Amino acid sequence: MFFRAIDKALEKPAPGSIPLSGPRAGENDFYAVHLVDSTGKEQVWLKEKTERGYEALVRKDNDSGDSAVLSQEDIESTGYGLRIEHYYKEYQFNYSSPLKFLLANACNWHRWVVFRDRHSQKRFNRQPLIRAERMELLQYLVERSIQKPREKFDPLFLGMQLYSRKWFFHPGKDEHKEHLKLLLESFVESGDLKRDNGGYVLSSKALETLSNYELEKQKHRDNLATAKVGNNLTWAIVIVGILGVGAQVCMWWFDNGAQ
Repeated sequence: MFFRAIDKALEKPAPGSIPLSGPRAGENDFYAVHLVDSTGKEQVWLKEKTERGYEALVRKDNDSGDSAVLSQEDIESTGYGLRIEHYYKEYQFNYSSPLKFLLANACNWHRWVVFRDRHSQKRFNRQPLIRAERMELLQYLVERSIQKPREKFDPLFLGMQLYSRKWFFHPGKDEHKEHLKLLLESFVESGDLKRDNGGYVLSSKALETLSNYELEKQKHRDNLATAKVGNNLTWAIVIVGILGVGAQVCMWWFDNGAQ
């Protein structure tokens, strides 16, 4: 099964230069076959199967690689594991199990994934992009900076972080990106962000801004709660007054009725 998977993948061997973006990537449909050590580091790139054996690039003693022709016995003696990378259109599918690769290849799993994603993208494109509120975006930037202290932000990658990779292909992406840029620039003017080599990094003032915002929200909630209590007391007084008037009317009616 190990060599069956290798032979199947080498029916469409990857070129030396693999396009990962742009129009050329949309034509991808080939496999890169690697033998990896126990750490997952690539040691051998199997380029093609010939009558002499497997043409390979061996990197064990040379990082740039030495060309070699390997037999099945040579490959078995290395004890290396297998990694197959399937480049299909703009996608990359990775397999470390020969069985999983053969099953995925047999059922055209890559085509189902692309069909599913494109159908999902069409549904996503029909929905309007919801613009982030200023403080909600600042809260997100703070949380991201806590997780990755040195992370830089820019409108393009921020859009994909907030809305997934689908955002990049949405017809309203450009307008939404400009909105994010305006928000980031407003944070620079307020001192919550700083420009850094074409990107934006968080300033310590952002924590103060969020803290003040939370305090204002709490005050607003307290005011609403106080107003609600006041309204309830007012209605309680009105109801008590109505009951008192009703009791007096009832007493008057009984007294007059008794006469």
